[in-house]
Amino acid sequence: MSAGTLPHLIDAQKWADREGEIEQVFPLTAFPRLREGAVSDVGEVKVHCKVSRDAQGLLKLDADLGATLQLPCQRCLEPVTATAQSDVSFFLVRSESDADELSDEADFLVLDEEGRLALADALEDELIVSLPLVPVHDNCEALQVDATDDVEEAPARENPFLVLASLKSRPEEK
Repeated sequence: MSAGTLPHLIDAQKWADREGEIEQVFPLTAFPRLREGAVSDVGEVKVHCKVSRDAQGLLKLDADLGATLQLPCQRCLEPVTATAQSDVSFFLVRSESDADELSDEADFLVLDEEGRLALADALEDELIVSLPLVPVHDNCEALQVDATDDVEEAPARENPFLVLASLKSRPEEK
């Protein structure tokens, strides 16, 4: 692996056997899908992940991820610094049927036919879902209303049912 790049595909068995681990800070440009919503390429992604086996011998990916990037404020559309933090633990299984043997609370990723994991994509997915849903500045002035602004009151409208009420109160003519 060259410096500054995250391996796209890893052999999960081999990584687990040697307890493969990555602890590195990557530029935001290394994560193209995460960068799509950003207003600039400025930012970084901290990755600490490890592939190992649990007590039962099952493959497991543990990752602690953090990202800092510039997103558009949803009030004023100016750049706002946003952070994404994710701490995940996945079992790595060969098929969906293997995942049925895990507890209901266990998260899992399915390996490809050759037992490989798309590590970069899996980590990027986790960062994307941990981004703030609506990034805004803490004190965004775009929606601040000045209390001294004159607010016009809508004119009172006549109730159209008053005519019906007057018909109802009239005595019937025979």
